[in-house]
Amino acid sequence: MSFLRKMFSGQVHADDARRYLVEVMLAAMEADGDVQDEEVETLEANLARHPIFEGMSRDELSRLTDVAADAIRDAGGGKQRIEAIAAGLPSRNQRLTAYTMACDVCVSDRVLAEAEIDFLDRLQTALGLGDDEAKEVFEAARKQSGLLTLEEKSKKVLELMPSFVQCMALMAAADGEIHKEERLGMRKVLDAIPDMRVLTPQEIEAAIDIALERVMNKDAKAELAAIANEIPGMTDRYWIAVYVMIIAHADGKTDWREIEFLARLKQQFGLEDSQMDIAMKTAAQFPMVELGGESPS
Repeated sequence: MSFLRKMFSGQVHADDARRYLVEVMLAAMEADGDVQDEEVETLEANLARHPIFEGMSRDELSRLTDVAADAIRDAGGGKQRIEAIAAGLPSRNQRLTAYTMACDVCVSDRVLAEAEIDFLDRLQTALGLGDDEAKEVFEAARKQSGLLTLEEKSKKVLELMPSFVQCMALMAAADGEIHKEERLGMRKVLDAIPDMRVLTPQEIEAAIDIALERVMNKDAKAELAAIANEIPGMTDRYWIAVYVMIIAHADGKTDWREIEFLARLKQQFGLEDSQMDIAMKTAAQFPMVELGGESPS
């Protein structure tokens, strides 16, 4: 089973993230006001062969398509749904999938109209994708290799997860100790992030254990500098900030230590105020979790 399939697995329901993927393809199709046969064929090919939709019945696919089409019609067009699509797809890989599918549709007829460029620009902004990442996805779509690029990016996310978790642990340890509630909160938040669904619960627990052990009594500034040195890509740094902010949101309160830690992260990662603002907005779009309860057996 592919990484993407694991992330989007399960029965169809009203809040199924896959409805937004269908929606972004429909929105891309009507972006220039003229639906081409090639665009319809691209939509149908993705529904039939993309791993995300694997195992779904015709009725389930039809339901997703109907829900997506209704949302676009009720909003008065696909461009009016861009922000809602972004909110429904908060994780990095979900957003890369959506942008890839939109690019696939827009370039399928080998003509990129000005209205389609405007649509992709707006979509990129709403999804919080960097120019380099968006360009890479677009070029891959033009070469009809978008899926391969996305699979490679999924593997890259797995490689970066230890750094994501370590930054979360650094913030949890900002007051000099790790509370049971903070550790449990990390696990629950990680469980709720779609990108993490490529890992088993045991792997998540192990990642948290290792991260917490590494950060205790360490200087946060020095540790953040080391992580930044290991991860030079600004897009990867941005998404680490997003994941850390999800932890900050999860406890439902603002602690001065969290603010200080985020300021250090911003400085060490070289992020702009605007990037931090967008990261906070993206983090707020993730489903919130109730902290507390028992650890898994």
